[in-house]
Amino acid sequence: MDYPNSVPSAGLVNGRFVDEDLITGKPGSLIPASWGNGVTQEILGVVRAGGLTPSEASNTQLLGALRSSQLFQTAAPFDVSRSAATSEFVQRALGNYAGARGVSAATQLTAADVGCSIGLGGNSAYTVTLPDILNLPNGATIGFHCRSNAAITIACMGNTQISPQGAYLSSIVMNSGESANVVKENGIWTVYGTASLKYAALFSGWSGNPGYQKHASGNIDQWGFGTTDANGEMWVSFPISFPNAFFSCVATHVGGDGAMVIVIGGSATKQGVRLKVRNALNQVAAGWTVFYFAKGY
Repeated sequence: MDYPNSVPSAGLVNGRFVDEDLITGKPGSLIPASWGNGVTQEILGVVRAGGLTPSEASNTQLLGALRSSQLFQTAAPFDVSRSAATSEFVQRALGNYAGARGVSAATQLTAADVGCSIGLGGNSAYTVTLPDILNLPNGATIGFHCRSNAAITIACMGNTQISPQGAYLSSIVMNSGESANVVKENGIWTVYGTASLKYAALFSGWSGNPGYQKHASGNIDQWGFGTTDANGEMWVSFPISFPNAFFSCVATHVGGDGAMVIVIGGSATKQGVRLKVRNALNQVAAGWTVFYFAKGY
């Protein structure tokens, strides 16, 4: 919209309207119908876009329309156009979640869940399946926090992979208290948060007996069991080789009376150790069971 510069009879001065001057006899500017109608239609267009019905009795409708939620719509997540950003869009872009909801049973997530924080609850194990990654932009993120009393599986659709700590898997397991942000990065779901730590080589381990656990300090705990031969001895093979050194082993025999378990001097290696068992009468025998716990780094 502009002043009616193309209409000579409008009587503009320096491109603007002027009042009539009765003293000098200078006529005032005229407002052409086309210009007056144009200005009115421009304003009415904004009023209607704001969801209001134009009313001659109101002089505040333009301001009301500019403040309405209908006039300025929040752009879709990841919008990179030069459209105006609403407060809602800005808050989301600053790192706040777009919403939150809880699930407690098997659920298929969709693109509508992108940007949401999802609480995993319930008392039984179930699977939550991530959305189709092909329909999502890079950077699409879903947050998870597990409050369930059972392990929850986060799975991918089709052949998509999920990557905690550089591993490439079809699913991960979340336990109570764990959190994860799952982010699309070039065709895979990358996992950040405490739920990914158990998949790191630094924290890897085997559950059960035998088993082992690596610690962030570099220390490694290993455990298992064995039975004695006729000499009361057994060779213990550690579940994994200590990368640097073995430095201690404690063991307990399983039986109905006292016995002593020792590490045979000079037998220890990074792969295992030889143990010997004698009972309270200084006797040895085959078939005695021993549980051991070894430390190294």
